[in-house]
Amino acid sequence: MSCFMTLQISRASLVPKSSYIAKPAASWLDDFLVWISPEAFSCCRKFVNGSYCPPDDQPPCCFPDEGPCGLGGVCKDCTTCFRHSDLVNDRPTTAQFREKLPWFLDALPSADCAKGGHGAYTNSVDLNGFQSGVIQASEFRTYHTPVNRQGDYVNALRAARDFCSRISASLKMDIFPYSVFYIFFEQYLDIWKIALINLAVALGAVFVVCLIITSSLWSSAIILLVLVMIVLDIMGVMAILGIQLNAVSVVNLVMSIGIAVEFCVHIAHAFMVSTGDRSQRAKIALCTMGASVFSGITLTKLVGVLVLCFATSEIFVVYYFQMYLALVIIGFLHGLVFLPVLLSLFGPPSRYSVVKGQPEDASSSS
Repeated sequence: MSCFMTLQISRASLVPKSSYIAKPAASWLDDFLVWISPEAFSCCRKFVNGSYCPPDDQPPCCFPDEGPCGLGGVCKDCTTCFRHSDLVNDRPTTAQFREKLPWFLDALPSADCAKGGHGAYTNSVDLNGFQSGVIQASEFRTYHTPVNRQGDYVNALRAARDFCSRISASLKMDIFPYSVFYIFFEQYLDIWKIALINLAVALGAVFVVCLIITSSLWSSAIILLVLVMIVLDIMGVMAILGIQLNAVSVVNLVMSIGIAVEFCVHIAHAFMVSTGDRSQRAKIALCTMGASVFSGITLTKLVGVLVLCFATSEIFVVYYFQMYLALVIIGFLHGLVFLPVLLSLFGPPSRYSVVKGQPEDASSSS
């Protein structure tokens, strides 16, 4: 598994523009095999009693502060851990692996032996249950190519996940990438999909509620159309102002649907219960509910939003002041300007006229 992983990472590093991998991976297993090799006679060593013996330039073999290091002292009788005859094809047995892996992970690298695993691989191997000779979890470290733009960070994360998915499918085991910046850019992998799903669910919920309350598929569809236009206009303002689509702005867009309903539903309801032709009913709806929508909804929200203009935090100014100000202005224009015009042209029939016509039909038939 280790050889396959490092080989695949090495191949990916040959195409850094698409893989975003800069160099082959550092493998603790490869360095461990070098460390226990009889040729590395300064690395894996043991005292006469069988305990670990560090390189000659490390305590207790040598104390640099007390003078130059030599080959004498307490470590003069140390021998290499293995001879070639002790290994099987230069590989340790399960018992040898179980005994020497903790030595390797605790060994300090130095001039005499640079392959010590302490520091470089201290956290690279999960030793829980390794006594059976099986490593439950480990890591292989490599580096991304230099990235300095948001798009590069997102593409690097996507490339790493695609790479690990292919390796997982080949090895039939769980493999995942990790880097310190992944948590900050993971949301951008599927942000458009998540945004569209959440907006669709919110719009669908509003449509169902309006349909239940108004009992009019026609008016509910018109309200839904206006809400979709409000959301699209807000997204257009976001593009103009350079506001990114992220978790915060998606939440604001979903919330804007619920807030924008207030600008539309009162006018639509007043239109349905008015009498006359479409133009007359649109005028009546605007006269009866326009002032309430303007003073009770638009002005109250506008005052609350303007306070955020003086916030010192950039996130409040960008994602709350600018977006909510755009929502109030766009909602006002759609609710009090566009919606009455739309109703005057394509509005549903008056509910009052239908109810009033029933007794007249009954009397004429009698």
